[in-house]
Amino acid sequence: MGYLYQGKCLDTVQQLHENVAAECPVVSGNYSLQCTPSAVQIDIVATDLSTAATFASVLTPSLIPCEVTLVNQTGFMWELALILTAGFAVRATIKAFQ
Repeated sequence: MGYLYQGKCLDTVQQLHENVAAECPVVSGNYSLQCTPSAVQIDIVATDLSTAATFASVLTPSLIPCEVTLVNQTGFMWELALILTAGFAVRATIKAFQ
């Protein structure tokens, strides 16, 4: 089982937290943000740019279960159709030159 995030099925909670933390903006309003992922949560440290005061908070993203095969099934079908089409095109080309 994996965890769904932005249309991707990620294998572990750690990977989910790393992807969410990667979306953390460097500056938000008057604050500088630093997001650090772990296997349990994402630690957020906000630093006020004018006073240099720091504030800590914790983010725990929702764990939405997903199956890798269900998320990637459509893409796999398109790849299979492309391979079959290419095979028939090569076969037709060979027959045309015989």
